[in-house]
Amino acid sequence: MVRKSHCGYGFFLIIALLLTLASVFTPGWRSYKGNGAPDIGLISRYCGNGVREVNQYDCKAYGRFQLPFEKATLAFMIIAIILEIVSLGCFVGLFSPRARLGMPAFSVTGLAFLSLFAAILVYGVRMQYKTSHNLTIPVYLQSTSYELLANVYLGYSYWIAVVAAIFLLISCSLSGTLIGPSENTEHLH
Repeated sequence: MVRKSHCGYGFFLIIALLLTLASVFTPGWRSYKGNGAPDIGLISRYCGNGVREVNQYDCKAYGRFQLPFEKATLAFMIIAIILEIVSLGCFVGLFSPRARLGMPAFSVTGLAFLSLFAAILVYGVRMQYKTSHNLTIPVYLQSTSYELLANVYLGYSYWIAVVAAIFLLISCSLSGTLIGPSENTEHLH
């Protein structure tokens, strides 16, 4: 028997997975203020356009030489995606009357949320720390017109990941209802 919590769990899980994928593959984790300014992501990058465009070599070099906190963020995001896909498998398995996947769904979805939350936390804290203290992060990029690009901030991909974490948290709370009495009382019959 499919309950509303099953459908809600699946709906929020699918939205969270799509948003997580979007945040990983879009270039807006770090953005620079201004029209045509570059956006730099965990995997992809946009080097900007017009007078604010960054030299292609410099833009590609940045992608190859990411800092440890960016690599850690990417690793947490990949783990979250894998766990979200496993959670989606648990969701599909919930439609089988013989499958007892309530507890695995709850556990795996919780781990996916924790991984996504860790990625957001690591990137947000380290990015803010690095930009506020002007340490080793390349806060300033030089455009092809020799304009110094500054005013770096957390970009749209980061905020997409935050929204994905919210959807995943809702999905996780709904998956807690899947391990209710229906899973435990069927063993008595």
